[in-house]
Amino acid sequence: MYDYVVVGAGVVGMSTAYHLKRFSPNARVLVIDQNPSVGMGDTAKSAAAFRTIFTSWANRILAKTSVQFYRDVQLSGVDLGMKWVGYLFLVPEEASQLFTQTASELRQMGISVEMYRQLDKSIKFDLATDEEAREMGLPNVSFALLVKDAGIMDPEKLVRYYYEMYVGAGGEVMYNTRVETVLFAPKRPLEIPGEPFPWQEVRAVGVETTAGPIEAKNVILATGAWTETLAGRMGFGLPIRPRKRQVFVVRADGELRTLLEMGLSDSQWSPVIILPRGIYLRPEPGEGTFWIGMSDRRPYGFEERAEAEESLWRFGIYPVLSKYVPAFENRVPQSAWAGHYDENVIDYQPIVDRLAEGLYVAAGTSGSGIMKADAVGRIAASLALGRGKAELYGGVAVGSGALRRNRCFEEERLVI
Repeated sequence: MYDYVVVGAGVVGMSTAYHLKRFSPNARVLVIDQNPSVGMGDTAKSAAAFRTIFTSWANRILAKTSVQFYRDVQLSGVDLGMKWVGYLFLVPEEASQLFTQTASELRQMGISVEMYRQLDKSIKFDLATDEEAREMGLPNVSFALLVKDAGIMDPEKLVRYYYEMYVGAGGEVMYNTRVETVLFAPKRPLEIPGEPFPWQEVRAVGVETTAGPIEAKNVILATGAWTETLAGRMGFGLPIRPRKRQVFVVRADGELRTLLEMGLSDSQWSPVIILPRGIYLRPEPGEGTFWIGMSDRRPYGFEERAEAEESLWRFGIYPVLSKYVPAFENRVPQSAWAGHYDENVIDYQPIVDRLAEGLYVAAGTSGSGIMKADAVGRIAASLALGRGKAELYGGVAVGSGALRRNRCFEEERLVI
């Protein structure tokens, strides 16, 4: 009998398990994952960039406190691969008002931002004379906004940190085991075969897995893109949908090497560059490459083994990328991979909630799970422990029900 079973050994699940053991050292906690090791699901397929620039207060505080925690962990001597390269948004003319307002708000929060009316010639702002760009409807860039309090990190090092801290505190892990469903029992059993019946009040009592049933007083679903399917089997409707995301890797040699070494923030390396139409370039200095992706609005759907699509690069990314950054002309990816976002389709912010007695969910991170995982884990652990408040890193206190699924939040407008 476990006190807590956390389903999912990704960064959100391991953060939640770590904080459970930190808050309640004597609790018996088990993390279950279908993969053979920690962080091998969508965490491993993340582009692993972080920022604190958001338009909604909830996302801002989740990201800011999490990033502060990671920074202090790295300063303590644990390498999380953090590089403060910054985020550079190439702002199209139609979004200039939103970004100007956002920049003002960030400055009031003490976050350093800079605006550029032009950059190195390798990045084009004016496409007015490009007939193909006009036919494609590509907008001119009004200005570039650099957010310095942002950068890149290593997702495997981060999830491994949580794992080692959790196991060191006595936490248990079970790999190569798939959770099929959550088990329920009546709160007032009548000892009648077939219980629980639809009219009985129930509570979670464990999970059914491919290795057999496991008893637990509490179950926490930190299952990312698998959440919709797993929760749906039990009759819980959540506004979380899996959206495929893909990353293409291009070697940075020649002119692209110059771009890779364009240090605008406190770094010699290029910032993460966000182009119009949702395309992003994430530098990977250790490999000498760019990781390139796109927030394409494709149909929602879950693929058990997601694979990158060459057609997305050829027809979706490349035509736009090569217009704004001509150095990418005639370049092809050397490798690629695919995973999923667990997207909250209501407001693009995480859901941490109690679904039934003894059953909780921590998901819906909408593509920014890495940068919010510490705060989400603290809130999920506090909620499962029955605490009314969750203390985020730096002493920021929020209600443990602040991320419930039926909250009334402002929609996040800065989704990548």
